[in-house]
Amino acid sequence: QKVRETPAPSRRVYFNLERFERSTKMNNSTRQGALLKLYLFRHGETELNRAGIVQGAGVDASLTPLGFRQAIGVGKSFVDRNSVVATFKEWNIICSTMARTRETLMGFCLGAQENANATTDESAHEYLPDDISLPSELYSIPIILDARLKEKAQGARENKRNDITQETAEAMELKLGNPPSAFFKESDEEVAVRALGVVEDEIRRVTQSHTLSSTLMVTHGGVIRVLLRDIFKVGGGPGEERIRVFNSSISQINVHITKQQEDTHSDSAATTANRNMLVVGEEVFEYTATLVGPIGDTSYIPPHLVSERSDW
Repeated sequence: QKVRETPAPSRRVYFNLERFERSTKMNNSTRQGALLKLYLFRHGETELNRAGIVQGAGVDASLTPLGFRQAIGVGKSFVDRNSVVATFKEWNIICSTMARTRETLMGFCLGAQENANATTDESAHEYLPDDISLPSELYSIPIILDARLKEKAQGARENKRNDITQETAEAMELKLGNPPSAFFKESDEEVAVRALGVVEDEIRRVTQSHTLSSTLMVTHGGVIRVLLRDIFKVGGGPGEERIRVFNSSISQINVHITKQQEDTHSDSAATTANRNMLVVGEEVFEYTATLVGPIGDTSYIPPHLVSERSDW
């Protein structure tokens, strides 16, 4: 199994103007456009999802039988609707290293390959079959495990009901003799930095071909919410209602990538800083995002397998 090395975290989340001004002057080539279709696939239902328990990065829960059947159903419908087999050279699959995402991708691969045993019937897969493992590729598409896509660390809230606040959770742990410092908690910005690193790696890949490419990212609700809201600006802002991302749902983002001409540096600092820019070698690219369809689209899941309680 190919595991992508996790680089040291970058300190920037958005475009760094100083870095741009230091970059090598571009040549006079014309603007070129490319498109990255990004499919953010949340893992299937776990027992803790069903119980309304916060998991975070510290609780490595497995899927329920329903969650595994959800993944199989998504695999079947996703391949059919997106012509994955016919266009496999244009695809990439990246998966969080956590158990629930890897098991989700196992089910997805079973459904995608139309395996004779890949059924979504309730009588099947009472438990994850022991003889099923995550393949190294699907239809010649390499499967990459990347720890940067793991769930947001929730500190003392992990393994507690989702209606318990951070302050209450820390007070509960203090009573048990566990100081808050014993629990690692990430900010949304920290999650954004590492998740953006994965996205920008994919953008770099696309800039080499200047053509259409697609990436399936199997990850977690917390990561997807941060990507939609803070990186792509399509999922609401601070203080707005929480984005609902159901288990096994898919949110599609089209990332439009444009190569910048050398006079880009003449833009005002205020204008440039509000744009997503990426330096690749001696070239500078701007990218913008468009949401395709609803956030947390459950239409890939067979209707009888959609769980209304699984948006935590």
